[in-house]
Amino acid sequence: MIPSKNYELSEEDFEKFRKLINQTSGIFFDRGKRDLLRLGLTGRAEAVGAETLSDYYQCLTSVPEREEELRRLLEHLSVQETQFFRNLPQFDALRKYVIPEIVRRKAESFRSLRVWSAGCSTGQEPYSLAMSVLDVLPDPDSWNVQILGTDLSESALAVAERGWYREPKIEAIDRNHREHYFRRQDGGYTVVEPVKRLVHFARHNMVTDPLPISIFGTCDVIFCRNVIIYFTHETAKYVIEHFFDILNPGGYLFLGHSETLWKMSSKYSLVETGDAFIYKKSLPRSLEGRRFISDRRLRDVPLPAGVEKDRRIIPERRNARKLEGLLKTAKPDGGSFTVSDQSSSDPLVSKARSSLDLGDYEQTIELLAGATRSNGDCVEANFLLGLAHERKNEIVGKQTSMLSMSTR
Repeated sequence: MIPSKNYELSEEDFEKFRKLINQTSGIFFDRGKRDLLRLGLTGRAEAVGAETLSDYYQCLTSVPEREEELRRLLEHLSVQETQFFRNLPQFDALRKYVIPEIVRRKAESFRSLRVWSAGCSTGQEPYSLAMSVLDVLPDPDSWNVQILGTDLSESALAVAERGWYREPKIEAIDRNHREHYFRRQDGGYTVVEPVKRLVHFARHNMVTDPLPISIFGTCDVIFCRNVIIYFTHETAKYVIEHFFDILNPGGYLFLGHSETLWKMSSKYSLVETGDAFIYKKSLPRSLEGRRFISDRRLRDVPLPAGVEKDRRIIPERRNARKLEGLLKTAKPDGGSFTVSDQSSSDPLVSKARSSLDLGDYEQTIELLAGATRSNGDCVEANFLLGLAHERKNEIVGKQTSMLSMSTR
């Protein structure tokens, strides 16, 4: 094996590789991720026996097998971090609001429900979607339910197709779902057939491949979480516009907690359901129990009735204002902000992202307070800190409102 120390990534090669990867997958490596890219390229360069990364670039662009090797590289570079029912408030929103609304709208017509999990990795997300549908859909046998899971990685899709997972992969699933939707097999757990038959998997590149509309039809719901943070603004906008085209009127788009369509698309409405923010293709004002707010999370969200607003400059508002100033500096052209623009390597920020996903806002705030003390201009830390304070205050506000009504 060629020693890894021979693989230097020159400035010229860095520009060529990241342009090629961006054009073929949408993934964008900023300068802060240069060493990460070098490590990823090194693994594939060693595998094919290239003596330098320049030689490996020629392998990707000129040899007859270049398409197959490019596919292997993209699979090698793609992030395959996922889990069942990740970001539980979003699945609560799906079960409590989205599916019941679709059922009411379609109950007297063609009973179909189509969900696309774009960037599904090893399948935990689409299987979680199928379980959620079975949880709440009345008389599921009378509905045509189709859930499509797509990803760049063929090896990840092979795991998804099998539907078998080791115990650590499902230990976070509640006992009810584990007993109903899994069975023990070969030292692990296999997804049961009633769940598996709702889900289909296919390799799909969101940037270069056509929409799966010809084989799947239009969608009622799209989950594409923690994907566009790896794209440039232009690529993300392209993907989001295509999602709009394939969504049915009244369809929903779920993004990751650190992703937003602010300054990316004005076609969607941001819908707040409990502790989750999701996007809707249309904006019917008649829906009950729902607040529709403008597509900008860092604003003063209306408090529940009966809760008096504190007009002091509270920490989350200071962070929101500070972030807006940083965004103007980071994006002078007015482009959209995503965490990939200013992603932090601070381990405190990484831990905070996980805590925020789990809904542990106290721990998130504590971790990010430490991160901002050491680097007050970290955009990601300030963004997540404002978001954690906002969500924590909403929970406190709802509890206060309920207590107020119970004592009247």
